[in-house]
Amino acid sequence: MREVFGRRWAIATVDLPGDLDELARDLPRSERCRLVDAWIDQATLLPFHTAFMSSDARIEGRAAMRGNAMGLYAKLGLAAFKVRPPEGLRFCLTCLADMEQCGRDPWWRRDHQIPGVCVCPVHGTVLRVSEAVPGRDRHAFVAATRAVCRDDAPEAIEGAGERLELLADLARRAAAMLCNPPPARGFEEIMAGYRSRIAEVGLMRSRRKVDHAALHSAFRERWGGATELIPGLALVDDPERSWLSALVRNGRRAAPTLQHVMLTTVLDGMVTPAADLPFGPGPWPCRNPVADHYGRRVIQSVEIRRDRHTLYGDFACACGYLYTCSRSAEGVIGQPRYRRFGPLLTPALEAAVAQGASLRATARVLGLDPKTVMREAKMAKVEVPWSTTPSGAVPGPEAPKPKAKFRGCRRRHGRRLRNWFSIDARLARTVARTVSMVAAELPPVRITFAELERRMARKDWVQKRRGKLPRTVAAMEHSAESTDAFRRRRLSWFVAKALKEGTLKPCEVLRAAGLPTGWLEEVRAAIGEAELLERPCRLAA
Repeated sequence: MREVFGRRWAIATVDLPGDLDELARDLPRSERCRLVDAWIDQATLLPFHTAFMSSDARIEGRAAMRGNAMGLYAKLGLAAFKVRPPEGLRFCLTCLADMEQCGRDPWWRRDHQIPGVCVCPVHGTVLRVSEAVPGRDRHAFVAATRAVCRDDAPEAIEGAGERLELLADLARRAAAMLCNPPPARGFEEIMAGYRSRIAEVGLMRSRRKVDHAALHSAFRERWGGATELIPGLALVDDPERSWLSALVRNGRRAAPTLQHVMLTTVLDGMVTPAADLPFGPGPWPCRNPVADHYGRRVIQSVEIRRDRHTLYGDFACACGYLYTCSRSAEGVIGQPRYRRFGPLLTPALEAAVAQGASLRATARVLGLDPKTVMREAKMAKVEVPWSTTPSGAVPGPEAPKPKAKFRGCRRRHGRRLRNWFSIDARLARTVARTVSMVAAELPPVRITFAELERRMARKDWVQKRRGKLPRTVAAMEHSAESTDAFRRRRLSWFVAKALKEGTLKPCEVLRAAGLPTGWLEEVRAAIGEAELLERPCRLAA
């Protein structure tokens, strides 16, 4: 331990080891950074765990593994995952024999230790559980020898049967994700990609809602009952409450990489349905008779809408002209109907009036009905010499809406509106009193935003109303205690307690206060200061 890590209490870790910079201290300085990155990419599980996380999470993980990796599981969200890492290190008998046949010392394969993977991705056989159990002896590094990898070791999973091929396929995909993770993306970007892909394969009920029943059906058709054998991957009967629905609904939290791998496999294996083109392939012609591109296919997109059993397509050209076509349930496409002319109408009407053209002649040039010409001229405020009555009602200018008078708090949906300004002022005054209550508790309790929130209101009540309670939030954030400040306050209390009990050993105080080993010198200084303060009192006595 001292030769490798520089201390004798290094902790053996399987997937996310730390102190890698210390491990590389004897290597050439110019090669340390590159070699540590290579170790992380080729000998740890960090690329797999962060395959569907942001670049900030990847950078934070690498930085922690270079130094103190304590708490990295919680920082990455892995501690909350239901797909748990294996309790004992796993191995494949065939892989072990191949290593020995090549004349090399056997080693632990990292793709055998992926959480949820129970089959060797190389040979497709069920992995076995060795006698090397992480955490049994925290400071023991165990080699993959025959002493711990016995031929009669228990299998990592039972009852695979016909589902062994599915589990082997999952293992191969997980191993590929470990070696070649995708580019870093945030949760929102991953969610948008899933929604787009789900829409492409026809698993959306509407533009915003996923058809969860169809998604679960496609998932079970692809993976069969393989998920039932892996803890944390089983689907519940209610599609709305399963992890699969949460994966495509909530883009604000991390999820096990194996779940992403299985969902991606399902979507990639589905055939994208052929695009429904009820009005034929584009582009479509423009029907503006006064445009220079009249009759040419320049309209690139069509907006489809449905009214009962009839489809309507709105064809809008860049010149402003808009017309509509209908398509019946039998597939019959109706004649184009005029909807809007656009900015080219006013110059055409003014030119017709200047030339002394009649109403019918002008209507033939514009491709409109005479009464429609009169309505469009009135809407465009073009003076015309014709007296024909326009068709339909001509919309007039909208009257300005009267300003609403403030009459105090009004009821909405049976509930009285709250005066948030008053509530904010009252809660802001309560913060100081709550801070004093928390600071007076023994053993010491850390003063945090969440602790103050629980005592003043209830969990997440203030957090969800930050915009309505700015003064309260500012007071709570200003009163929140940093980690080091809380540790010093906690250390002072434990030193005073140990002084009364007569047990002023630095190691015991350090352990009782729950402080890291780096605080040992500060503990000794606090003990010395407490003894100096206590000495005059004893002399006076």
